[in-house]
Amino acid sequence: MRGDAVIGGGSPPASRGCLPGLCSNIWFWRCSTGVLAVVAMLILCIHLAVNSSSGEGSSGCPPLEPCPADWLYHQRKCYYLSEKETDWDSSQSFCSSHNSSLLVTENRQELEFIMKITKQDPWIGLRKTGEEFRWVNGTPLDTNLLAVKGSGECAYIESEMVSSSGCSLPRWWVCKKSS
Repeated sequence: MRGDAVIGGGSPPASRGCLPGLCSNIWFWRCSTGVLAVVAMLILCIHLAVNSSSGEGSSGCPPLEPCPADWLYHQRKCYYLSEKETDWDSSQSFCSSHNSSLLVTENRQELEFIMKITKQDPWIGLRKTGEEFRWVNGTPLDTNLLAVKGSGECAYIESEMVSSSGCSLPRWWVCKKSS
């Protein structure tokens, strides 16, 4: 048994010139693996780009930026928070022109995330058709996910709930698309 063994299962003392933990084998292998993965991905992307004959954007490499400029990335989705106000239809048109739609929430966690980052009661992709609310993708509203307050036709986030009003009122809006 060496004289520097640690009783109780702790880590051996750090080598001279190293901060505790930075010279451990785990740290070294994690860093090496991460660097090698990035280098391998870059080499693969360069190889595919050079050997691709079908044109730009077909190399199969993931984009370095998962979302367009001015969009937020969160859990494999891109979100756009408007910088001006407009009516619901114009908001949806803007989103459509950017290959997205007004926000369609998939679960309570996503709705809570949006409620935390939005301002000024933005439009979302929920509109009344007949007597029920439907998302812009045609899916009926799951009232177990949320309830809409108010008697309007178009929905927006208000503080910590979803409300509705007339669709012609100007509001901020939130677009969403896959990254």
